[in-house]
Amino acid sequence: MKAPQVRRVRVRFDQPASVLGMMEWFARQDIPVLPIHGVVDGCCTCGDDECSSPGKHPISSLVAHGVKNATTDRKTIRRWHRKHPDMNYAVATNGLAIIDCDSKEALRAFRSGYRSPPTFTVKTARGFHFYYHGEMPARNGVRAKLDIKSGANSYVVGPGSRHALGAIYAVWDNEPIADLPQNIADMSERPEESSDEDGGGPIPVGMRNSTLTQFAGYMHARKVPKDALLEALKALNRNMSEKPLPDREVRQIARSISRYPTKPIPEMLSFADIPDEKLEWLWFPFLSLRTLALLDGNPGEGKSQFTTWLCARVSRGDLLPNGDPMEPANCFLCNFEDLPGAVIKKRLEANGADLSRVFVQSRSFRLTPEMVQWLEGEIISKKARLVILDPIQAVITKGTDTNSNVDVRDFMDQLREVAERNDCSIICIRHFGKGSHDKAMMKGIGSTDFVGIARNQLGLGRRKDGERGFLVVTLKANYNEAEGALFKMTTADARAGEQPSVSFDRFETVDADEFFGAGNIKRGPDQDERAVAKQFLLDALANGPKAAATLKSQAEARAISASTLDRARKELGIITAKEGKIWFWSLAPD
Repeated sequence: MKAPQVRRVRVRFDQPASVLGMMEWFARQDIPVLPIHGVVDGCCTCGDDECSSPGKHPISSLVAHGVKNATTDRKTIRRWHRKHPDMNYAVATNGLAIIDCDSKEALRAFRSGYRSPPTFTVKTARGFHFYYHGEMPARNGVRAKLDIKSGANSYVVGPGSRHALGAIYAVWDNEPIADLPQNIADMSERPEESSDEDGGGPIPVGMRNSTLTQFAGYMHARKVPKDALLEALKALNRNMSEKPLPDREVRQIARSISRYPTKPIPEMLSFADIPDEKLEWLWFPFLSLRTLALLDGNPGEGKSQFTTWLCARVSRGDLLPNGDPMEPANCFLCNFEDLPGAVIKKRLEANGADLSRVFVQSRSFRLTPEMVQWLEGEIISKKARLVILDPIQAVITKGTDTNSNVDVRDFMDQLREVAERNDCSIICIRHFGKGSHDKAMMKGIGSTDFVGIARNQLGLGRRKDGERGFLVVTLKANYNEAEGALFKMTTADARAGEQPSVSFDRFETVDADEFFGAGNIKRGPDQDERAVAKQFLLDALANGPKAAATLKSQAEARAISASTLDRARKELGIITAKEGKIWFWSLAPD
């Protein structure tokens, strides 16, 4: 008898739709949710290749305060999902108790020992989440591979999300969420671990962890030393809890809270109590220390050449034009567009830099809150005086709307604080947009808050007097007006691997609005813009295929629109091919 043919059915799982649907389902149950980073090709979408919690930590650009910003508002949920369609999400455990069994052994022990009633259950990558209405002390390791997630400061990854291992969290038992049984509520209380104190205070059993955690956070924000914090928690637990927690759990709360960085609590101070400070300059009157600066200009007119010249001068401690004497200092030249060895190093050498004092990033990165901390750590350890981010669009976190004043200020405030704390000047490079503006300071791509938060804004444009070089002029100066600085640039044999050198020419009074005005900018029809896009693609793909997403990001940073880039791709006959989940572009063979 002929064996029956097995017909294979391929089912496509639409994860984004599942995530949005489940988030809205929880919202209808009045259970708050929050956006957390997703997993794409096994990597966390936060952009950190060494992320310690891939696919499990909040998207800080959407929920600045993490689980505290969890919501049931469906409009907000849809807005999150539109901004991050590849996101995961988390379920806030305020009013819930969720038992996390992370192995088969833990699952068997829980089912046999506690005989849980039917309830809403989620299959995770390695085990199960059992949901209950009610709260109990949150605790990790209450049994082997068994954790309790509960209370206002906790969350679990929601069904529909993708685990770093590739598995999808899935609804296993679609039962109504049951009330928390008393025998499970008592799970975290081991008689042999209970405090010797009688208690009898007003803090009930289900509120001890959250109350102590909130009090610990309040004290930690006021920089109470860890030892004093622990003693205060022990006293609160002993005297105010209905049934005091074991000291071991109180110590764990103190340890957990003490790990978080603190931000000073704002106070209103009289100016009589404000000490005098002296405004210091890296280069008077263009760049002040402890501030953010912007450098705007059209692509290909000399912004990277200028910043290389500036790094060379600072690394040598050379006297800048009209500046004050300074000691040699370290510089970070974070350039995300040019080849470090073939281009940037050659430019530094041509401009006489001390190469040991100029640093470049080893790989691309996005300035998530974690990476801002990393950057500040590098600035501190290397005592950098000048930091250049070229272009700023390359490091802005995914999901940040660069046309939103709120998003831009939230992002740029991090850099401003780093500059203030470390006595350095941070220069953010932008490209001019396509629109015409009467005010030159408004020509840069993105929100006006880029300009608002910068203390100095410089504009750079090609010289118009026939000399090879460029002009750097002040577009906005909070502290001092400045004349325009004219620079000369030598020619170089690129075939021989040479790069031009830059030299200061002279100061000249320039009307920035007139110099960069719409009437003076040589902007041709769409065909000219397409020619720029074509040349960009030819240069970018000269050494082989590149990911389409990377090319689009680099084109956007050069003010090349997506539609212009696509037309240029078609006219050049660019070959597109998919490897795994990533599209690549490459030049057609000759």
